[in-house]
Amino acid sequence: MTDASEAILPERKPPDPVTVRPPETETAGPVLLPGAGNAAIARLLQGSPSPAAIAELSQLGGNAQLARLAGPGGGSGAPPAPPVGGGGVADVRVGAHGEAVRDAQVKLSRVQASADPLTEDGRFGPLTEAAVRTFQTSVGIVPATGVLDPVTKARLDAAFAALPPPVRALLTMGSTGADVGFAQQKLNALGASPRLTVNAVFDGSMLVGVIAYEIGVLKRFPSGTIDAPMWADLDAKVKGGFVAPEGASGRNVEQDTPSGTANSLGTQVAGSSLHPVTGAGGLTQGPAVKELQQKLNTAGAAPPLVVDGVFGPKTTAALQTFQTDKVPVTGTADKATWDALDAVAPGSTVGAVERQWTEVVGGATYGMTGGNASRYSWEIQAKRMLVTVKVNFVGLAPPGAWFTHVQTAWNQYMGVEPASGKSMPVDFRMIRGAGGDAETVQVVAGTGRANAGQWYVADPNAASTIPHEFGHLIGLQDEYQLHPGDYLRATGHEPPVGDATGPGVPAATIATNLQNAMVARNSVNARAASTGAGVHEGAFAQQVVEAYAKLPTTNVPAVAASPGPPPVPFQPAVALTGDLLFDLNAALPDDKDRYATIQVFSYSSASLMGDPGREFDPHDHGAQPRHIAEFMAILGRALGGTWEAKRR
Repeated sequence: MTDASEAILPERKPPDPVTVRPPETETAGPVLLPGAGNAAIARLLQGSPSPAAIAELSQLGGNAQLARLAGPGGGSGAPPAPPVGGGGVADVRVGAHGEAVRDAQVKLSRVQASADPLTEDGRFGPLTEAAVRTFQTSVGIVPATGVLDPVTKARLDAAFAALPPPVRALLTMGSTGADVGFAQQKLNALGASPRLTVNAVFDGSMLVGVIAYEIGVLKRFPSGTIDAPMWADLDAKVKGGFVAPEGASGRNVEQDTPSGTANSLGTQVAGSSLHPVTGAGGLTQGPAVKELQQKLNTAGAAPPLVVDGVFGPKTTAALQTFQTDKVPVTGTADKATWDALDAVAPGSTVGAVERQWTEVVGGATYGMTGGNASRYSWEIQAKRMLVTVKVNFVGLAPPGAWFTHVQTAWNQYMGVEPASGKSMPVDFRMIRGAGGDAETVQVVAGTGRANAGQWYVADPNAASTIPHEFGHLIGLQDEYQLHPGDYLRATGHEPPVGDATGPGVPAATIATNLQNAMVARNSVNARAASTGAGVHEGAFAQQVVEAYAKLPTTNVPAVAASPGPPPVPFQPAVALTGDLLFDLNAALPDDKDRYATIQVFSYSSASLMGDPGREFDPHDHGAQPRHIAEFMAILGRALGGTWEAKRR
């Protein structure tokens, strides 16, 4: 799989502090809807919306979407389920999680104990520890332990209470600025449907979401504004979202979605199995065979098989017996057989995965499919869960440090089952080996941009590059240069507000300049029209994305091959689609200027699977709990309960 995450590019300066452009007026009345719309809304507010009241509103011009959103679940605004753990008055330290940690992160950011505001994700990692230590030093607590003990908490509460509350602007139709972006994040996190683009513009789609929230959650006659009472409700239910006080970095506090549905795995190819073919024509020994034997035993193999990982006559016979009357009797475990086994025996203590998957990064589709699928195994041992990737290194010998880099970066977590108190470290390792259950990686001399299939001996960033590529080998997608929806799915975080105001050049002008650069296949001009014009990642950049989608589409002519210098390969004609990331990737030459241009109009995390070299990370970066969610699910199927990843 091609992977551009290790491209060596100049450092990008962080965005300038964002500001709010208040609306023209500070007062606003109820939104007037056509016909009898206001009367219908009044009836909706008398109690829980009835089917008849919703039907009445639907029949009034322009109000069908409001009626749908006002219906059951449509204006979802119930506060997120409270996090688990970390809620007591005892010391809170690295590894803790829950509402007490989230509350501390809010306060540490507001008192500027962290140079960059913390993401309020309720997980106490190294960044939160450093902020606690900084605060302790600032108020004279000795020693500065980084532990949120009762004394530190009391001092932090007092310092926070002494601060003035964040100033919130009254937001109405047409308002722009960071507060609009924060409101869009919060409405999304509380279930706005359809989701709002975080573009820091109070437009018609946001108006619908605001009115639906007023009706369905606040139970008030809608004004179409986010006023002080609505701000109070949003801020109480979704933490974060304010511009840092003067003198701080100006970075925004972003919040996670409360659903906990982040899925960092690549998108599985439709119709593919996570199990490798096992038996004749597939794997005949190792963890996949052990998993098959365990599941056949659970399904009633008689006599029970010895779980030795060797596919012999007894395993063949037991498999054929299981297949009878369920799937074709082949004596080989294919997708249909594995599906049938998983239905009756979902759990096992050992297994192998062959993940066929794709991803979209920077407007291009990559993946690990066919013979290059991600292959790895796992085993639940007495005192740990061990995840193993076997790599067939070809070419040069891999440096021994690579194996250590993987363990250092990935062996950070343990699985915890809160109900029972059970815990189990999850260890990852990369070993040399060959065969049908091994990955193949070409090792080459010099330095370069690594991908999942080719690594460089002299890579100066190997301590981060190799663990990143290891993540691909266990099926994880990249977390950089993503469309908003892909960023949300992969990270579980709302797209950040970032730069909400832009450089003072209309978004439509920038979009036109970008299209002209694409028609000319000039990546230098594209970069000049974007980052060179002062565009940074965030809400204003998404305004450019929207403006570009409205431009008339055109075609980019083909480019004939030229001997140079420098030589120019043949480039086919490109039909622009209106998707800015896709079009930039398709029309511009593959160079640093194209990369930097795509970067500013997309979203990147700074996790181990993101782009930590060019992206500020408000989280405790590196491997994240979401990256090992698959193994928490495996523990649950094998041992029962609901397991979650927690720092050791």
